[in-house]
Amino acid sequence: MRITDIQIKTILDSRSQPTLQSMLTTPHGVFEASVPSGKSTGAHEAAVIDPATGQEKLDVVGDRLFTSDFEAIAEFDGLLKELDGTENKSRLGGNMILALSMAWCRAKAIEEKMELFAFLRKELAVRGTSIPDQVPHPMCNVINGGAHAALKALDFQEFQVIPTTRDFALGFSVSAEYYRKLKAILIKKFGEEKVQLGDEAGFSCPFASNEEALDIMSELIESQKYPLRIGLDAAATQFFGDGVYMVEGNPLTVDDLMKKYEQLAHTFPIISIEDPFHEEDFDSFSSFFTKVMKDRSDFLVITDDLTTTNPKRLQTAIDKKSGNTILVKPNQIGSISETLDVITQAYKNGWHAVVSHRSGETMDDFIGDLAIASGAWGIKAGAPGKPERIAKYQRILDIVQNGR
Repeated sequence: MRITDIQIKTILDSRSQPTLQSMLTTPHGVFEASVPSGKSTGAHEAAVIDPATGQEKLDVVGDRLFTSDFEAIAEFDGLLKELDGTENKSRLGGNMILALSMAWCRAKAIEEKMELFAFLRKELAVRGTSIPDQVPHPMCNVINGGAHAALKALDFQEFQVIPTTRDFALGFSVSAEYYRKLKAILIKKFGEEKVQLGDEAGFSCPFASNEEALDIMSELIESQKYPLRIGLDAAATQFFGDGVYMVEGNPLTVDDLMKKYEQLAHTFPIISIEDPFHEEDFDSFSSFFTKVMKDRSDFLVITDDLTTTNPKRLQTAIDKKSGNTILVKPNQIGSISETLDVITQAYKNGWHAVVSHRSGETMDDFIGDLAIASGAWGIKAGAPGKPERIAKYQRILDIVQNGR
């Protein structure tokens, strides 16, 4: 497939911060893609360039992109990585490479007369990936804490509801109803002026503790008999320093925090905990995973900042048994071909995958196709409360309802 033109422009993400949009022209049309940005970022993520410099950087290397005929996403991404020439994509930027990579996938799917998810699934099959036959669980972040909160009351970053059903339409409908009822409960408890929305459309309120938020969530699930469980993203790197974790104003050792997680997992209907320890502590992840899996075979210990969609870090986590689920964020690694490689690596080692958005999002719904294509265990796209979040869930609904 030949590329005849590429344009890069700056748009605003959901936090009103500048991000990149690419427009890639082929004989089949113009194909767009926009990339998100994270507020709570891992130290090992791909480099990000200033969006204002995107077109300038592209112009320096653009000729090679117009003189090649690309037949596979690995070829296209491979040339971009070669032109970048750095380990962490600091010359061209992981954000620009990803924007081009996503647009190329859309163009190639049209050339092959395929839906995007079908094209991505084909690319996974080429890698020998054994793709789970499942539709992802919507993992709706209904309460925002940590770096995503409007009110800095909670240390843990995300409090999610996760349907027990594999029927995506039903699960999302129940989650959306839960979200609306939770809002009414929180307004009654705290007052309307103190119920705000965080970055990912979850509610941010002056909770007294993480347990108070979990109590409110659990009581609503139980009273309405909702087929829902709870997921936590601790994002522990954000409250780690000087060898201790500061939780609700108290310094906790690793052992203290591990006991706290174990107690929470036995008290509340929690099915997953993401990033329970800081981003370099593979061993504490491993100890926690071993303990929690003794009597919870369905539990997910999710690695995000620990692995940053990076094959080297994922392999360390696999070798050390630091979890069983990798959070997949394409902009952490900076290209779609590498994202597909990491998903393949996870599956070949018996891990699950959860495809995820970022806190600073756009209306691009690419990750909805990626979640379907990869048979991901779940998709994190925030609460069903803002259009840039709903767009991802809606894309999956469209795919499921029109047949996969």
